[in-house]
Amino acid sequence: MQAVLIAAVLAVSYLGFAFLALSQDRHWLHFSGERHCPPRIARSLRIAGYALLIVGLGLALFRDGAGFGSLVWGTTLTVGSFAVVCTLTWRPYWLRPLALVCQRLARRAVES
Repeated sequence: MQAVLIAAVLAVSYLGFAFLALSQDRHWLHFSGERHCPPRIARSLRIAGYALLIVGLGLALFRDGAGFGSLVWGTTLTVGSFAVVCTLTWRPYWLRPLALVCQRLARRAVES
């Protein structure tokens, strides 16, 4: 159970930073081909990114308590952000499915 929780904290941190990266025009251009990330999508991506980082804090605090959980969360933030930087540097196309899902969800929100 403990290993699953730490893996979940790492995964949530990675996804949170990936959403925050996709909300920037430079990265949005690489994945969608559109010059600018629409403001509505950018706002949604930022909210989702920050929400995932807070979920990671909750999971870390649940796993290890306030004292060590905050340290675990800070460490996973560092590891998650570094992993996103490495992904964007060497294998940016790995994040393309995430960008496509975000585009489809945004289109559905606009249509309805």
